[in-house]
Amino acid sequence: MRAVILALALVFGVAVAGRSDKAAYARGMVEDLDWGIMSTISTASDHVGAPFGNPQSHAEVDGVIYFYVSDMDQSMIDIASNNQVGYTLSNAEKLSSPACGTIPYAGDEESPLCSRLSITGNFLNISGTDEEQTATDALFAKHPAMKNWPADHSWFVGKLDITQLWEINMFGGASHITPDQYYAGTDGN
Repeated sequence: MRAVILALALVFGVAVAGRSDKAAYARGMVEDLDWGIMSTISTASDHVGAPFGNPQSHAEVDGVIYFYVSDMDQSMIDIASNNQVGYTLSNAEKLSSPACGTIPYAGDEESPLCSRLSITGNFLNISGTDEEQTATDALFAKHPAMKNWPADHSWFVGKLDITQLWEINMFGGASHITPDQYYAGTDGN
């Protein structure tokens, strides 16, 4: 069965090479994708303590994930109480992979061949630090519209201090990647 699935993946143009080094693949996803879903524990009065997911754009420098966010954003309000977040990426974002459903009946966003990465960590405001300018430059290069957002929205630069990564990029179950493996860009495979 696995041989049939791999054959179908090759026929439909899904790159299988490079998927065995899970940390390298994770780094590639963070570099290649533009946005993901940031999940927090809600502090909103109508659903206190419930999970809350919110799209966020990102840029990366040497694997460090940066965000340009506003104090007005519900996610940032939540983070003020608990800075632990989940950040989830999916190759479905690109809308270019048959494995992710761009060809009807050939793939699906939930298929293991439609890679997904869930990153857990602590959100940190890096305003006023040495890395703020490098992060801002990377964010504005990847998302030029950010430069034109209204100045009166209390924008700031934050980063995700990664504690754990969870990835599915092939059949066979999830992989757990350590921050050291991720930043090194390889898990040795």
